[in-house]
Amino acid sequence: MVRVGVIGLGKMGLPIAVNLMERGFDVTGYRRSGSAELAAAGGTVAGSAAEVAAGADVLLSIVPGADDVEEIICGPAGTLTALRSGTIHIEMSTIDVPRKARIREAVVNSGGDLLDCPISGSPGMVAPRLATTFASGARASVDAVSAVLDAVAGPWVYTGAFGTGAQLKYIANLLLAVHTAAAAEAMALARASGLDLELVQRTLDNSIASSAIWKQRGPMMAGRHWSPAPGPIRTLHPILEQIEEHAAGTGLNAPVFAAAKEVFDKAVADGWADLDIASVHDQVSGRSALNPEESS
Repeated sequence: MVRVGVIGLGKMGLPIAVNLMERGFDVTGYRRSGSAELAAAGGTVAGSAAEVAAGADVLLSIVPGADDVEEIICGPAGTLTALRSGTIHIEMSTIDVPRKARIREAVVNSGGDLLDCPISGSPGMVAPRLATTFASGARASVDAVSAVLDAVAGPWVYTGAFGTGAQLKYIANLLLAVHTAAAAEAMALARASGLDLELVQRTLDNSIASSAIWKQRGPMMAGRHWSPAPGPIRTLHPILEQIEEHAAGTGLNAPVFAAAKEVFDKAVADGWADLDIASVHDQVSGRSALNPEESS
């Protein structure tokens, strides 16, 4: 039985760990605040990232930010202090590529390898294996952990050299931001025009004008329901910052993305970070998403 160490047992990491156990992997996990949920599901809870690494054949991590990735790998109780020779680390957090590449170098110097494998999809898509993993790095390392990738969260694709996984996720999230802002503006215009919003939704769902976001978030926008949030702005916004930096580095002028990002920037500034991305409907229509009881 392959022993997989999962570091980061939040909204994405916990269902990933459960998926792995359902496919027959022995899972040990670590979260700074502990995880009774993992223990209840049959996993083993470790006291540090180092403890996870000491007993794992394969490592997997998904944590909020770059500082967290560096801490759980390079910190005083990080995986490098106990890394077993030849261990492959599937790193699924979405952080800037140059920094993750520097962390990978430290892993390689310690006798292991680190892959850049961000996941595309909301937390609710992980358990039913509807999310997609973008796996990048040394092909031999990816092939060696292909069975683990098969079990994580749904289909996966090999994108190429290290860092191309993150770059493909940037493209996916650029489209997500633009489609969400466009759907919000369309629904706001339909509302302002006095149209039957259910008829608008139903009529456009399968038309050339539709999108997955229109189908999934359109009803939320029509009803102004975005809490609890299946996809909070808090999760998306840091990635939009990375996309902006990456696009600037390529010299690309991205006016449509810039306009969409401005909508999300204002939502964060207005204190909407914990609301679903659908709440930007209220940004473009001049309403307050924090007061959903306001007349629709």
